[in-house]
Amino acid sequence: MSKYKKRARELVFRVLYTSDITGKSIEDVYLEYLNRLKGQLSPKTVEYSNEIIKNLKNHTKEIDEIISKNLKNWRLERLGYPEKALLRLGTYELLFEPVKAKGRIFIDILDLTNCYLSSKESIKFINGILNSIYKNYKQSQLAGSSNS
Repeated sequence: MSKYKKRARELVFRVLYTSDITGKSIEDVYLEYLNRLKGQLSPKTVEYSNEIIKNLKNHTKEIDEIISKNLKNWRLERLGYPEKALLRLGTYELLFEPVKAKGRIFIDILDLTNCYLSSKESIKFINGILNSIYKNYKQSQLAGSSNS
C-alpha cells in the first residue's frame, strides 16, 4: 500500500485549500508547507506531491470546467474552499494522473472529506461529483476508442 500517496494527497489538499483562502499562488503555499514540514515527509511523499502540484497547476482551468459540468444546481464559486480543493485534487488524479488503482483515489479523497468536513452530506456530495466525473470520462474514452 502506498501510504506516501495518501500523505501526498493530504498535503496537496491543504495546499489547494490554503491557496484558495489566502490568494497566494499554489507554488508559494506548497513551498511554505514543505519548509514547515521539513523532515516529516518521506522523499516519495515530496516527489509525488510535487508532481501533483506541478501538473494540477497546468490543468486547473480544465479541471474547474469539468467539475462545473458535473455540478447539478450548483456553481463552482458557491462551493466551500475544502470542497473545491477536494474536487480539484480528485478530478486531477482520476483524469490526468496515470494511477491504476482509481478506487484508492476515491477512498483517500473521501477519507480526507470525512477528516476535514466530517459530514455525511459532504461525503455523499464529493463522492457523487467525482463518480459522475469519472463515469463521464470513462464513457468518453470508450466512445473515443470505438471511433478509432
